[in-house]
Amino acid sequence: MKKLKISVILMLVGHASFLFSVSGDEAVVKFQARMRQLPRLTGVISWTALDGQTYSGIFKYLAPDRVYVKFTGPTEKILVSNGQTLWIYNPGTKMCGIQELARGTNSGGIAAAVSGYNSIATGGESGYTIKLKSDERQYREIILSVDPSYLLKGAIFKREDGRIISFSISDTNTAVEVKEKLFNFRIPKGVQIVRNPLNMR
Repeated sequence: MKKLKISVILMLVGHASFLFSVSGDEAVVKFQARMRQLPRLTGVISWTALDGQTYSGIFKYLAPDRVYVKFTGPTEKILVSNGQTLWIYNPGTKMCGIQELARGTNSGGIAAAVSGYNSIATGGESGYTIKLKSDERQYREIILSVDPSYLLKGAIFKREDGRIISFSISDTNTAVEVKEKLFNFRIPKGVQIVRNPLNMR
């Protein structure tokens, strides 16, 4: 009788893990759908740049492709994008970089950035890790961490040279109001402007 009970339990556990299992391609599709259907999102962000420096602050997102990030540590820095232009403002140095993005079209954000990769998904009821690899993309490997609803919790981007960009988000809220005017950044007077800094090598 005990052996029968154990076999039933094992069978149930096996079926449960099967119910929560998902292929890499399926996980990517579900992640993209979740992010593209997201009208707004706010929360706390921790960002590690290519040089290893880590910044923390708050972010606000409004579909499509509008992002506002205010880093408060270790130094203040503001990043704003309306989907066509990216502003990177450093109050300490009184400099503002202006990066022109694809005009007339939406970039698709991170949902579009993960297309074209070979993918593997692991995890289950508590969330998933999606690993994406490609030898032909700028980021050779991307690792996404998502919750059970496929809402993004964090990401790691690995370049060909081995350097890494990563971020994690927490205290997220999809219901709070986010105003459109926040994403049209007004450069303060007396600030030095640098055009397309992300294109510089």
